[in-house]
Amino acid sequence: MSDGKTKEDWTPPSDDFDVREERAPWGRYLIYAVLLGAVAAGGIWLASQVVVTHDIPDQARIDLPAEQASEAPPMGADEAAWVAALEKDTLEGYRDYLDAFPDGRFADKAQEQIDAYDNRAWETAEQRNTIAGYEDYLADWEDGLHADTARERVAQMKAARDAAAADAAERAAQERADWERAARENTVASYEAYLAKHPAGPNADEARARISAMQASAADKAAWQAAEAAGTADAYQQYLTSFPQGAHVASAIAALERLRPSVGKTFRDCDACPSMTVLPGGNDVLGAADTDDSARANEKPARPVTFQSPFAMSVHEVTFAQYDACVAAGGCGTRPGDEGWGRGSRPVVNVAFADAQSYAAWLSQETGFAYALPSEAQWEYAARAGANDVHPGGSPEALCAFANGASSETSVAWANRACTDPGVSRTLPVGTLSANGFGLRDMIGNVAEWTLDCNTLNLRDAPVDGRPDARGSCGQRVVRGGSWFSGADDLRYSARSMLRRGDRNDFTGFRVVRNLD
Repeated sequence: MSDGKTKEDWTPPSDDFDVREERAPWGRYLIYAVLLGAVAAGGIWLASQVVVTHDIPDQARIDLPAEQASEAPPMGADEAAWVAALEKDTLEGYRDYLDAFPDGRFADKAQEQIDAYDNRAWETAEQRNTIAGYEDYLADWEDGLHADTARERVAQMKAARDAAAADAAERAAQERADWERAARENTVASYEAYLAKHPAGPNADEARARISAMQASAADKAAWQAAEAAGTADAYQQYLTSFPQGAHVASAIAALERLRPSVGKTFRDCDACPSMTVLPGGNDVLGAADTDDSARANEKPARPVTFQSPFAMSVHEVTFAQYDACVAAGGCGTRPGDEGWGRGSRPVVNVAFADAQSYAAWLSQETGFAYALPSEAQWEYAARAGANDVHPGGSPEALCAFANGASSETSVAWANRACTDPGVSRTLPVGTLSANGFGLRDMIGNVAEWTLDCNTLNLRDAPVDGRPDARGSCGQRVVRGGSWFSGADDLRYSARSMLRRGDRNDFTGFRVVRNLD
């Protein structure tokens, strides 16, 4: 003791002090040592199960502490080759190991890896399930685990393929023969027989198309024959409506144009026939207006007239040449005189109402169409061509360009002194002067023209649909248009004159109309 006392002289500081409590805790130290030892032993055991010294690459051993590295045994060639195979981890790597060490320490493990590659390649081949798929497997695994099975399947598939090809070739040959037979017979029945055997054959669509075409052609032919048998415009129009792409469309259109030419069309139904033009249907006010101071009582009252359908009228007055053809054919009576003015293209004169009727009947017989003299309403509608003036051109002076009438060269009191006449006191060849709005010529002047209407005192209650007026004195007929002998008052649109049916003179002729219905 530092204070001079000995161990024997020491006494506890108090009565509560226990010497045993001040001794070292050796029991607890022992327990801690046992527990630490157990933990260390478990760690060593666990490390031995995870890391095998001879599986660790050389670089791993390099990183060990010097004292541990020096304790690891050196690797042999077999082990080194296996480690290299593991590092590559490829089919070639494992095969290289087996090639070098067929009986090596790790041969079984290498073979397991190779078999795994083999099985994966086989799975791929089976998924493809084709000749090419199995042949690809055999190319890589000629002696593989599944090589025999692959060869069997290739053989089976090729045999099936060859059988299918032979069967297809036989069926194709039969189909071709059946198609050639059907095409050779070329009937609906032959194509239907082909389709019964080969509904999905390479010529099935063509067979159906030909059946449809034949059936359509048969219906087309029947409809055309019906139209020809009827011979009417309505029948041909019905054919065109039903078969707009039919085989006889061109003929139907031509027939329809002959029967019902389009408005404005000029045509001739035979070589000796007059040229005709088609006038449109429509409305007009015919007769003299109240403002026409030159009008006579028989020209009134003016009334609206409606033409429901187009009709055709001859472009010119009927000529001597055209009438002489009727005489030569026996359709008309005696040959009328020409007053020494010449025949040919001059308008025929010296014809009675019956002569004009005979000519229209002959045209109807020659052409098969309904020709007639015009009604008064048709004549005035055609002459006006939509104009509402008193004279063509709108005045007596302008009249000269349209009408051959009595002119300044004549001595008659009613002559139109505003006009000079290229053919004094006689007719002019038709078409010499200007046409009206419908393309008609000489409607006014040259020769007066017979109509179908009977003589009436006025136009009250006259037909308003274009038909001729059959009332009044039918021993007399209305003539319209004036002539080469007429003055301006008689060359008005509404001017009406009357002649006995049998009258023949050098200032009256006619023109014709043709019904288009």
